[in-house]
Amino acid sequence: MANRYGLGRRIAIIGGYGQMGEWFSGFFKGEGYEVVISGRDYRRTAAMSRKLGVKAAKSNPEAVRGADIVMISVLPYSFEHVLREIAPHIRKGQKVIDVTSVKVLPVRLMHKYIKNALVLGTHPMFGPSADRRGQNFILTPTNPKERRYANELGKFLRKRGFNISIMSPQEHDSMIGAVLSLTHFIGLVTADSWRKMGVEKHMRTSSTSFRFLSDFVRSVVDSNPDLYSYLQMDVRDASKAERLFISTAEYWTAMIAKRRRRDFSRRMKALSRYVGDIQSNWKR
Repeated sequence: MANRYGLGRRIAIIGGYGQMGEWFSGFFKGEGYEVVISGRDYRRTAAMSRKLGVKAAKSNPEAVRGADIVMISVLPYSFEHVLREIAPHIRKGQKVIDVTSVKVLPVRLMHKYIKNALVLGTHPMFGPSADRRGQNFILTPTNPKERRYANELGKFLRKRGFNISIMSPQEHDSMIGAVLSLTHFIGLVTADSWRKMGVEKHMRTSSTSFRFLSDFVRSVVDSNPDLYSYLQMDVRDASKAERLFISTAEYWTAMIAKRRRRDFSRRMKALSRYVGDIQSNWKR
C-alpha cells in the first residue's frame, strides 16, 4: 500500500518516544511500514520500541540510514540541532518531513541543511489522544517537487480519514495565532480562573457544558509546557489574537454589568449565525 503512493516502506521517526512520535510510530506500523525510532535518551527509545514493537536506533544518524522517509517529531527548540546531526547522513531519494506546530522557520531550516533530498513541512492539527477520523492535517510545500509529494501524501492520508489542506508555510503560520495559540490561551486562562475561584467545590453539581469545557481545559493543561510556551511566545500573531480576545471579553463584561439585554440578545443571535455558517462551510 505504501509504495502505491510513492511513500516507500521504511520510516525513521526522530523523537519517537515523545507523545506525537509514539502516535506516528503506531500509525505507520499499523499501515505496514517498517518503523525505526530514535531520540536523545536511548533508554527511553528502547522502552518505547518494546512497547510498540518497532525498532530502536542508538542515534539519530543510525535511524535515518536505510529509511525511505525521515520524520522529525521534536520540540521547535531542538529542531535545528537535529537537522545538523542528521544532514550528513541523508542520501538522495529520501524524504524528510517535520511535524512541528509552526512552519516558516522549520521549512527554511530543512532547506538550509538538507540539500540532496526532498523536504516537506507538515502539521497534524490534533493531539496524540485524538481519533484520527476527521482530523485536520496541513501540508506546506514550497516548490513543484514538494507539491507533487504533498499531493501523493495527501491522497494516502485522505484514504485514512484525515482532512488535508495544502498551503504555504507563511499562510499556515499566519493562522496559527488565531486557531491554535488563542485556543490554548483560553484553556490556560480558564484553568487558572477556576483555580482562583475554587471551582472544585462545585464539581458535583456541574452542568453538561461545564464538563464539556473541563475536558477541553484538561487537554490543554496536560500538554507539553515547552511546546505551549513556544506557541504563546514565539508565534508571530499569537499576542495579537490574545489582545483581541481580552478586549472583546472586556466589552462583554461591560455589557453584562450595564444589563444591556437587547444588545446581549442581538449579539448572541448574530454569533449563532456566524458560527453556524463557518461550521457548515467547514463540513462541506
